Amino acid sequence: MDQETKLRVVCIGDSITEGFGLGDDPSVYYPSLLQEFLGENYAVFNEGVTCSCVTMMEDDTGRTFGLPYVLQPEYDEALSLAGDIYIIMLGTNDAQDGMHDTEDWQDPYFNMISFEPMFETFYQYIIDGVKSANPNALIYLVVPIPVRNCIWRKHQEKYLLQIIPHIKHLAEVNGLPLVDLHEEFLKLGEEKLNSIYLEDGLHPNPDGAFLIASMLAYVIGNRSY
Repeated sequence: MDQETKLRVVCIGDSITEGFGLGDDPSVYYPSLLQEFLGENYAVFNEGVTCSCVTMMEDDTGRTFGLPYVLQPEYDEALSLAGDIYIIMLGTNDAQDGMHDTEDWQDPYFNMISFEPMFETFYQYIIDGVKSANPNALIYLVVPIPVRNCIWRKHQEKYLLQIIPHIKHLAEVNGLPLVDLHEEFLKLGEEKLNSIYLEDGLHPNPDGAFLIASMLAYVIGNRSY
């Protein structure tokens, strides 16, 4: 099939999308696996950025808190593709409090959960950007996978649980399909969950990436477009 006639699937996200911790072979990253599942009628693009967050706040000097996705070149690339389908999976890095791994001090520039009341405003900005890039695009909002016993203690499941209702609300008010990977992963049970994460307790291993891709492919492949 000619490249221009394929449905373009643009994966917006953080390290889970980019493929952090999975080595240098992109074939095991979830967007590449999604390409395999969807087949030749689709062209899947990985626009993930490790450490990126939804929140876009600055201090009085102009220094940003966290690593806002919308300030990264991948965001501009994602919009320039004018994709037919967008998968937005962000929020994991907004669910952190900036605490040092071992010492009792907090980095205020990574205390992202303190901006939780503004989360929907900044997420809506991303949604609106995608809608402007292609008003006819089908946009999936994805609830991120659970945070396990993360080696970086600033990342905590209790914070992700604060973020999740905002993602669900945005899907509702924008009339967008929601894919709840968090719920689907929890259904697998503890033993299975322990087998599909890297040792850091935050990122999926190749088996976890495979599951993410298969779950998304199932939703996309069974929706009329």
